[in-house]
Amino acid sequence: MDIEQAQLTKKERIELKRQNKEAKRELQLRNKKAKKYLAVSFTALMAIVAIAGLWKLSQQAVTPSLTDSEILQVQEDDYKKGNTDAGVVLVEYLDFECEACGAYYPLVKRLSEEYKDDVLLVSRYFPLPNHRNGMTSALAVEAAGKQGKYWEMHDILFEQQKNWGEQSSPNPAIFERYAEQLDLNMEQFKQDVDSQAVKDRVVKDRNLANQLGVNATPTFFLNGEKIQNPRGYEAFKSLIDKALAQ
Repeated sequence: MDIEQAQLTKKERIELKRQNKEAKRELQLRNKKAKKYLAVSFTALMAIVAIAGLWKLSQQAVTPSLTDSEILQVQEDDYKKGNTDAGVVLVEYLDFECEACGAYYPLVKRLSEEYKDDVLLVSRYFPLPNHRNGMTSALAVEAAGKQGKYWEMHDILFEQQKNWGEQSSPNPAIFERYAEQLDLNMEQFKQDVDSQAVKDRVVKDRNLANQLGVNATPTFFLNGEKIQNPRGYEAFKSLIDKALAQ
């Protein structure tokens, strides 16, 4: 007992002892709460890390890490038009709602017909996030592709772009009407549009395009080299001729 406590009355010493015990209990309670909070926080952090790891693995499963040249190689599941043995390959990343893609559509179609024996055209998805109907239209085209009508749906959407591309929100019924015009199996078409496999196919193209640095549509790669969008058919034709000459 120190001098100050010796000078306290018995009642005051009892009160002081009670206050000391109360302070000790409060400190123990705070420590217990702190430990519980840290345990919960650690558990939550581990859950986040686990989810992030699973997400990364799933992304890698869909879009494995590839070099630019590997990405631009013609793939078995690519939608192709022309001579598969051609020495010139034109890869187009497109968004069906993109007006610029719509403007280039007749140029690319004409080139693919004129150079069908000398050039291979490869069409790939790149739906832009700011286009409300970009993903919906891509899913419709991919679903048609599963029934062997990729290019037919591709052409309809560009030729009818003004009738659906300005919709304020996606309207699947519009694409179903186009599918009916192509005599597709409608039950299968609707199932495919909603399937994860069809979405994964579109997302794979988009993610690999992101690895290439694609950020706008249309984006063209001629024999593995990104080119500036030509100003008209003759300019585009000149680039093709130059590639053929090489």
